Amino acid sequence: MSIGFLLLSFMSYLAESQILDPCHYSTEGTDFWLGLMQNRSSGAEHYLEITVTSRLGAQITVTYGPTETLIGNYTVGPNSSIPIPIDYKLVEATGSESVENKGIHLKATNSVNVYALNYRTQSSDVAVIYPTESLGKEYFAMCYSPRYTTGNESNSEFLVVASADNTTVKITPSRNTDRGKPANVPFTVTLNKGQSYQVQAGNTDTSGKEDLTGSFVTANKPIAFFSGAKAVTIPVSGFVSASYDHIYEQIPPTSTWGKEFYVVPLQSRIKDTYRVLAAEDGTVVRIEANNVTVTLKRGQFHEFELSSSQASRIMSSKKVLLAQYCRSQRADGNSGVGDPFMTILSPISQKINDVTFEAYESGKINSIFFVNIITQTAEVPNMMLDGVNISSRFARFPNTEYSYAQVPTTKGTHRLWNTDIHSGFLAFIYGFGSSGNTESYGYGVGFNLDIQLDLRSEDLSDTVLICHGDEAELDAGSYFDRYLWSTKDTTSGITVSEEGWYKVTGKTTVGCSLTDSVYVAVDRTETSLGKDTTVCLSGEYTIVAEDGFVNYLWQDGSTGKTFRVETTGNYWVTVTNKNGCQVTDTAYVEVRMPMLSFTPDYLVATIDHPDITFTNHTAGAVDFSWDFGDNSPESAEVSPKHHYTDLGIYHVVLTASNEFGCTDTLGMDVKIVPSTFFIPNAFRPDSEISENRTFLPYIVSLDKENYKLTIYNRVGSALFESGDIATGWDGNLSGGRKAEPGVYVWIVKYKDVQGIDHLQKGTVMLVR
Repeated sequence: MSIGFLLLSFMSYLAESQILDPCHYSTEGTDFWLGLMQNRSSGAEHYLEITVTSRLGAQITVTYGPTETLIGNYTVGPNSSIPIPIDYKLVEATGSESVENKGIHLKATNSVNVYALNYRTQSSDVAVIYPTESLGKEYFAMCYSPRYTTGNESNSEFLVVASADNTTVKITPSRNTDRGKPANVPFTVTLNKGQSYQVQAGNTDTSGKEDLTGSFVTANKPIAFFSGAKAVTIPVSGFVSASYDHIYEQIPPTSTWGKEFYVVPLQSRIKDTYRVLAAEDGTVVRIEANNVTVTLKRGQFHEFELSSSQASRIMSSKKVLLAQYCRSQRADGNSGVGDPFMTILSPISQKINDVTFEAYESGKINSIFFVNIITQTAEVPNMMLDGVNISSRFARFPNTEYSYAQVPTTKGTHRLWNTDIHSGFLAFIYGFGSSGNTESYGYGVGFNLDIQLDLRSEDLSDTVLICHGDEAELDAGSYFDRYLWSTKDTTSGITVSEEGWYKVTGKTTVGCSLTDSVYVAVDRTETSLGKDTTVCLSGEYTIVAEDGFVNYLWQDGSTGKTFRVETTGNYWVTVTNKNGCQVTDTAYVEVRMPMLSFTPDYLVATIDHPDITFTNHTAGAVDFSWDFGDNSPESAEVSPKHHYTDLGIYHVVLTASNEFGCTDTLGMDVKIVPSTFFIPNAFRPDSEISENRTFLPYIVSLDKENYKLTIYNRVGSALFESGDIATGWDGNLSGGRKAEPGVYVWIVKYKDVQGIDHLQKGTVMLVR
């Protein structure tokens, strides 16, 4: 819970001597617009406080609303601070989607730093306030997932404060708002100077999905933008009794976001929670401590945790916003020490050289304070805190040129600086209540808000690699008013396909001019399947693709490195190298072996009709030789006819050769079977021998589908018919009556296995 806070006074060593840099902005200034988001409703004590620190001393005027209603006039001395209490009923935002006259305006006669505290019993937070000159026109909200509460106490929220009249604000919420504005549908609101507009999501989803993180806000004039939540637990679920805390931060405009960050764990904590948010599609983020790479869409965030031992570099291909969260004390397993707060972390490009800050105690935070510091490893010997060299406290980020320190400090005023005026650092301060007191706070103390221009590839380097034939999009961002590329283009982004250096200069109307360059390298990978070739045998030849590729894809969809050729044709493979570049090559292979095929007119023939004709379907052959399998002379005919003289199974082999001398063979079995017909001349249905009870012919080489037995009486009337060779006459007539003993005529019609028709006739004696 953030009831105590740090009062910071930035001291830039060169500020008075350097020529004003129109690209340089910081948290120090003379004119500020700010607002305070709604805190939770419960808690006996509730107050707001603005604290001003100054290096030189200043006269201060604080007003609120469009009419600049006076809150008070104050004086802050050199190298000191002054707290300014404000009645929360006057300026704390309430509810969602209503225009309120609650913007606070602070003016000073000399440069000062401003911090805002919203205190509620067990739910407080502090934010560093940016001067009006550092405000922007484009923002994304960074909040946290609300924990479901029946009292609607955990809403995700953000706040807009206008610094000029007739400010048109366009808002695209990432979730449905509390007042019914649909997610991802833009709406506009017009604000005058000193007016504020708060947007809250509902708190009706028990899984905590009503999170406004990623909401996009733009304006036609500079606005102050704040985001966070009324009071949340971190994480959102899993710790039912974890404490709630108000989180509140001023969000930097997208023009100041960066691509290289260094995160330092909070001292005395088991782990910390982080969120990284993208402003553009296709943003690749690499978290080096856990070797995780994610690709984010515009407005999408990735949440992750790092342990107390995982100080890490975080790189991105496009600009991102990064937040570090202190977890609820019960979630961290560290009862009584620490509770949620959110700190916006600055990219390493926003380093400063000198900062003075004051750690003020509260009723519960009075002895546990830490300063996390990041600087280049080569600059570690130059780091001073309160006149003492602190180089021995630094450890190196793995595989980088940067180091970090977690330095314990005490309440009171402190100065942190680098003795090399040309070098800098980043730092943030945080404090915890002692065991049993769950208060905490933390926010950045050492950073600038300079406009950034950084061309970088998706692999996070200054070289953009493209495949031959592809194009690359180079984007300088939308933060400048004029652009000039080395290609003479004047748009914010260009599309290129040629290898070489590309440089862009972006300029603003106030004189900021930044230049960056990137090298575009073209991957011209090649591959070859070799020369076209001819082979005799199908399957004899295997095409082998070249080594060194990570994927292979052949014309039939197979993915091996080799391909066995079965038929004549074109064969191609698409290979993919480690850079994802693809190239295709084709080879023609002619299989010259004749394609043998033949069919006999009968696979089974009877000895009565043993002539078989072999029809040759072979393609690509000029010479033939037939072995009929019965020791007869071979035949050189194309489609010969052969007469078999004996029963048996014969293996017929065709040998064929083409004009190139390629020879192949093909074999097939044919069968010569007997042709037998036998039928009894008498039968007795009452016989003790079962075979004698039914009249039935016995036929060898029968086509069972073409068979019919008919029984006639003496006057020529049909008494019985059967088309099933297994069903004979049992001597009965229709209706089950027994036929009289005597002589009957039978006729059998059938086809043999060669389809030849047969007709047999005779008489049979029925005996009773």
